[in-house]
Amino acid sequence: MLLLARVLKSLAAEHRAQLLNYLHATGFELGLLVNFGHYPGLEYERIAKTQRANTKDNSSDVSL
Repeated sequence: MLLLARVLKSLAAEHRAQLLNYLHATGFELGLLVNFGHYPGLEYERIAKTQRANTKDNSSDVSL
C-alpha cells in the first residue's frame, strides 16, 4: 500500500492522478490519499489500481 499525504484546503483531480501514477510506477495495487489540511477534520480517499479488460470490437457499424 502506498500512502500519499498532503496538507491542502481540498483534494483535486491532479492529486488522484499523481497517486495513480505512483501506483503504476511502483507496482503497488492500493493507495491512500490523505489530506491533513481539510478543516474541521481529516479527508482521505482509498484508490485501487485496476486494469481495463481488453475488448476487441470488430464491428464496422458506427452509430452517431
